[in-house]
Formats: sequence, C-alpha cells, structure tokens
Amino acid sequence: MYTKYFELTEEPFSIATNPRFLYMSARHREALAHLLYGIRSDSGFVLLTGEVGTGKTTVCRCLLEQLPENTDVAFILNPKVSVIEMLSSICDELHIVIEGQDSSVKTYVDAINRYLLKQHAAGRNTVVIIDEAQNLSLDVLEQLRLLTNLETNERKLMRIILIGQPELEIMLSRPELRQLEQRITARYHLGPLDRSEIGAYVSHRLAVAGRSEPVFSPRVIANLYHQTQGIPRLINVICDRAMMGAYVKSKHKVNGSILNKAAREVKGRMHQPGWFSGSGIIALVMLAAVATTAALYYTDASYLSSMMSKLSKETVPEVAAQSPVDVMPEVSPEETVETTVVELSNSIPAKPQWPDAAIARGDSQAVAYAGLFKQWDLTLPVGNSEPCKQAIKWGFRCYSGFGNLGSLASNDRPVILTLVDNEGRQYQATLLKLDNELATLAFTHGIETVTLKDLEARWRGHYQLLWRATPQGYALLGPGSLGSSVIWLTESLIVAGIKPLPVLNDYNAEVVAAVKAFQRKHGLIADGIAGRMTLIRLNSATDMTVPRLSQRGSD
Repeated sequence: MYTKYFELTEEPFSIATNPRFLYMSARHREALAHLLYGIRSDSGFVLLTGEVGTGKTTVCRCLLEQLPENTDVAFILNPKVSVIEMLSSICDELHIVIEGQDSSVKTYVDAINRYLLKQHAAGRNTVVIIDEAQNLSLDVLEQLRLLTNLETNERKLMRIILIGQPELEIMLSRPELRQLEQRITARYHLGPLDRSEIGAYVSHRLAVAGRSEPVFSPRVIANLYHQTQGIPRLINVICDRAMMGAYVKSKHKVNGSILNKAAREVKGRMHQPGWFSGSGIIALVMLAAVATTAALYYTDASYLSSMMSKLSKETVPEVAAQSPVDVMPEVSPEETVETTVVELSNSIPAKPQWPDAAIARGDSQAVAYAGLFKQWDLTLPVGNSEPCKQAIKWGFRCYSGFGNLGSLASNDRPVILTLVDNEGRQYQATLLKLDNELATLAFTHGIETVTLKDLEARWRGHYQLLWRATPQGYALLGPGSLGSSVIWLTESLIVAGIKPLPVLNDYNAEVVAAVKAFQRKHGLIADGIAGRMTLIRLNSATDMTVPRLSQRGSD
C-alpha cells in the first residue's frame, strides 16, 4: 500500500524468504561459510541452528546460489514425516524412479544407493537439505544416519544439512543419537544481528526495494534494536507496520512515536485502536482493499477527504483498471459525517478460482518440462526422462532455485513451479505469464489463469528455469579469469547499461566493480562474481529472444 508513496518497487520488509533481500551480516557470512565447508568436505552431517526469525532458511537458499555446478540437491521442507515418506521425498527431489510396487525401506535405500554410485561415477555430488529439522522423529534421524553410510573407499556419497531451531541441538545430544551427533563435522548457531548492524540491515532492504533516501533516523534505529533485540523477522514486521504508519500520517520518515506504536501493535500490547482498526484510518485500509471489501467506515471527514484525495491518485486507478467499481462520491471537508457506507458495484467480475483439476498427477513433471521447453520454441522428445541433459545438447542449462513472486518477476522468464494440492501432494506446473494480480499456468489438464494470492498459497518457493549457455559454457567467472569469456562479460555489461566500462579481457577490479553494480541494480548479492543467477539476469537483460513472463504466455 505504501510502496508508491515511498517510491519503492516492492515491499522492502516482507517476511517471505527472498535471497535478494539477504543482508550478509558477519554472522550470516560465517553461517554460509560453515555450510559451504561442510558440503565441500568429506562430511556426513552439517548443522545450522538459530532462533525463529534469525534468517536460517534465507542463508540456506543463498547457499543454493553458490553450490558447485556438479551438485544435485534434495530440499526437504516438511520433515514431519515417516521413514518411508522421507525416503520417498528424497527420491522425488532427486528424480529417482522406483520400479515396481514395492515401497519398503530396502527398495528406497537400494534405489538411492544406485543413484549415488551413478552420480559419483559421473563426478557429481549429492546434498540433502532438511529445513525445520527439529520436527524430525528419532526413527527418521536414524535412517538419515544410515544413509550417510553409503560411501566408496574414498568418500561419502551423500551429505546432509540439518537446519532447525535450538531444540534440534538438544535433541541430537540424546544418548540414542550419539552416533549421528558424532558425524556432524560442521555446525553453527546463527544469532540475532548486533546493535551496530541494524541500520545497515534496514538500509539494505530499502535499497533493494529501490529506496535511496533514509526512512529511519539513527535514533529510531536504536529504538528498533531495543524493540527487536536484533531478530530480523521482527525487524521486518515492525518496520513494515511503521512505514504504513508514516504513510497514513503523510510523513516521509518514521519517528519514534510511529515506531513505538508499530511495535505495540506487532507485540499485541496495544490498548487503543491502531492503524488497522477504528477511527478514521480504517477508511484508508478498507479502500485500498476495495476489490475484496464490502463496506468502508470512517468518522473524521476532514482527515478522510485528504486520504481520499491521495487514494484517488494512487490506489483507485489501479483497482479500477482491473476491477471496475462505482465511483466514490466526493466528501467535502465542511461536512460532518457520522458514518458513511460505500457499497461496491454488483458488476465486479468474479476473480478466477483455483482449478479443481489442478491436482498431483504422475505425469505433471513431464508435462511441465514439455511446456517450459515449448516457451523456448523447443520440442522435448516424448518419453524423455532426462530433460536437463537434453537441454545441454541444445545449448541450455536447467537452473533450480527458491524465491518468491518478486524474484520470478525479476527473472522474467517461464519457470516450472512445484505446487501442493489440497491433499499436501506435490506436483509441477509451468508458469507462463505474470501480471499485477493474475498468473497463467499450464497444468496437466490445460492452461488456467489464477490469482497471485491463490498461487502463493500453493507454492513453497521452489522453481526451475532454462537459461542459455554463455560463450564460455557454464563456467562461473570471477577475479583471475582471462580471455574471451571476460571480453564477452564486459560487452554484455555495457549492453545491460553498466557504463562507463571498457571492453576488457582481464577480470580485474574494474570488472568486479561493474559486476557489483549490475548485481545491485538487479537485487542480487553484490559479491562481484558472475555466478549462475548473475549470468541468468545478464542473459535476460541482453537477449531479446528470451521468453518473458510479462510479454509471452502463449499456449
């Protein structure tokens, strides 16, 4: 609601896990280093713990951006399952096909072992990442330990990363889990942000969302630390509420009283009506939700008049463009209004519902891949069980990541989404098009348009996309790289609008600075290394043949 008022491109303090907004504090960098060390070393288990809201999952998803190209990942989001269900989830994530109808533990373990040996022979590593691992049962933990027994004479074939709350450490200290605990070769406990880091954290998130001017003064930042004790998720919620309060009061900076009121509301200790209830302010919120709200109440006519003037310029045109409504009558400041109800027009068209036919089916992944390749004008051979290998033959590469709708819009290319049906079963669908409120997807039963709200409720963040290989292949570029690949990189950065920059064949400090500038411009972690996501975004920025979510969604 306040994004346009503060000249933002998106909400800066959303609590959705988005690696683009990750602020790499000293603790987050150390946590990431521990995870990378655990993956690269010959270890069985890696452990990352931390209090709720400290950024564990976000660090993990940042890790996915930095994994070596030869790494296959199984990401388990719901660990509260049985042994069979855990093994089945790992097989699903790694695309391991279980032959026959036998679903015993031995069948799954044998299939995983065959897969690991095959991947090892091909020079590939396998990593299983389990989020919310404090919910694992003792039986499942023991089975995971047994999986790490799968090894050759030189190395273990699987590495397992456990991410959870502090009680996970307590659980692993139990005598019956001592064998597993002894196999943890890297562990880190992620604590909250330091007092000195709060200002940088807030500024970073505002900058990623497009705001360069400060919104929170140093004194307010100090108060923010007092209110949150450095917990990032709590910082996000309070800052979001505080910016709403500043918007309501037509202020461009958050002061102490606004922040305190936001903190009281977030912590549930408010005794007076706040910005989202009672008084004249509720009119603002209800009008902003006019497409889904039946009535609007207000009591302060002079205040309402100014708010309506603001909304008529910012909110109503956007809503009207999508859902026509009756025009709201002008309210004069001189009028004394006790209670006014503005009813919506009965002509508002119903928004699309989630299709009943969108359910988990065994062929959903194959259909989704076929749909994704079709967006690139490629026809995947019928029955092809390894589409990503086929992509390599055509000069493409599959990329698997986690994000939110904002990151999908930033990538601006069709993707395969892993969705969950009403029974909690996973299936795949191809996202073809995005606009302000709607998404177009290709399901197994056909193409449907759904609301973004419905899509978010059924999507847990995992996506897959295709990207065209760069002239140097799939190798990542960084300081020390030389030759034609650096020439291509600098030429592409210039085309993408990063100037002034000469065409260079040496990845020197000037190239590092240019890459960082491009990464900041596109909301990526500015590390100066041309990694996969940087190359994907660079590809999107310079190649007009890339299919777009915003421009193309043909069947």
